[in-house]
Amino acid sequence: MHFHHYSLQHLSDYLNEQAAGQHIGACLSQNKNELIVVLEELYLRIGCHTPLTYVVPLGEFAKARKNVVELFPEVVGRSLQQARVVPWERILILELEGEAELILKMHGSRANVLLRQAGKIVRLLNQQLEADLSFREQAGPFDAAAIEAPLAPTAGLPEVMARLNAISPIFEKQFARKIHFLMQQGVAFAQAFRQVQQQALEPDFFVVKEANRMRFLLFSPVEAAQAVRISGIQPALSFFLRTHFQYEHYRQQYHWLEKHLQKPLSKYEKVYQSYRQNIARLESERSPEEIGHLLMANLHQIPPGSEEVVLQDFYQNKALSIRLQPNLSPQDNAQRYYEKHKQRKGKLQYLKSQLADIARKREAAAEKLAAFRQIPPPQELPFDQQGFDPHALKALKKLMKQYRRQEKESETQRYPFRTFEKDGYQIFVGKSGKNNDQLSFQFARREDLWLHAKDVAGSHVIIRQKPGQNVPQPVLEYAAQLAAFYSKAKNDSLVPVIYTPRKYVRKRKGDAPGQVAVMREQVIMVPPVRE
Repeated sequence: MHFHHYSLQHLSDYLNEQAAGQHIGACLSQNKNELIVVLEELYLRIGCHTPLTYVVPLGEFAKARKNVVELFPEVVGRSLQQARVVPWERILILELEGEAELILKMHGSRANVLLRQAGKIVRLLNQQLEADLSFREQAGPFDAAAIEAPLAPTAGLPEVMARLNAISPIFEKQFARKIHFLMQQGVAFAQAFRQVQQQALEPDFFVVKEANRMRFLLFSPVEAAQAVRISGIQPALSFFLRTHFQYEHYRQQYHWLEKHLQKPLSKYEKVYQSYRQNIARLESERSPEEIGHLLMANLHQIPPGSEEVVLQDFYQNKALSIRLQPNLSPQDNAQRYYEKHKQRKGKLQYLKSQLADIARKREAAAEKLAAFRQIPPPQELPFDQQGFDPHALKALKKLMKQYRRQEKESETQRYPFRTFEKDGYQIFVGKSGKNNDQLSFQFARREDLWLHAKDVAGSHVIIRQKPGQNVPQPVLEYAAQLAAFYSKAKNDSLVPVIYTPRKYVRKRKGDAPGQVAVMREQVIMVPPVRE
């Protein structure tokens, strides 16, 4: 509801009061499908991406040091004449001097920012939405007569939703829930509609914390919930956007950490139970040593070449059938059972030792999970006028840092490579020919990026790839500098370094340690630099 027609109307009034006459200093983008309009005394942050589309005026904004793109140069230096909302639409238009307009089309997954000059669309923020080039301003449908049409007091939520859609598509489910709630209190539909509409036009807003999301409402929530009431569209939108991103970050990190802490505990528990069952099975089986004793005590009763013999078991005082190897003598058969006993005893000792080790690891994993459980889950995260509980946010952040540090230390211990890090990417460097082979063909994944100084001996270098992302240029350059430094060309001023996905690197039969064949290579020139 933060980009509802009525929300945009409040925002339009705010901009006309606070920003009319101000000149645009720049239009910047440092995130995909996000635009920052820099005015003289405020910033307008516009997000045109899912799952959250937003328009938020900000008093301050931290510009990134890199990866910032300047967009819509045509509007820079122009002043804002007025802001207006297309009737019954989710479209906010910023009218600028010189017949230029920035059109903020807040249509969910099809949201976009359009530049219109002299009545023609000349530029888009999201250029993939080519249909916006033929955008025509048009008021949305609104059927006032449908408000007065009778609706049964017992109508359910689907019927209320259908009636609202008949009035105008801008009225979504939260309007329907509020109106349906009032109708259950005995208020007629038309009266309930006007009450909710009046609340939506008032400058009081509600930011509500639900189980899995934050919600922005133009009226008080229907159900009892953790809600904060805020006066003024600018502080309300700013508070909502901040808490939304905080909550999403907290929720994602919480579930990620919970999964990765629960996984080893489940694994250790499964292995622990498996060892216990194997130990119990071995201990419940008849001792091979006792069978060996029975055979030795009855050698004279065992015919040579027998496959089976029945002897009196003096341990359990009953007859016992014993399987034999016919090609072995009775003494050798007894010795075979003694060997089985020795193997069984060694296996039991090994299993019990492993069981104790797994028990320690299971206990350590359980302690980590128990410490994690002290942090409130997302649905129980305290929320009030100040936002979320800062102690809970800091506690989760601290645990995440501890976990990632322990994982990095564990990986370093597990693999004997030089390890580096750049902008969140892990980089591994081989130490020798055999170590290079281990790095490239045992440790590296197919999609990891492989690097090596061109035409000289040197270390293999691996950049651990992140799924669905391309390795940033600064990370590639840093890894290439490492490849140059850990090579025979380390003293050169500029070194060519080849790189390719690891799947295009192969080991041929007869290749010496560290020697490989490379396909589809690319080359980058870098100076050798130590970390």
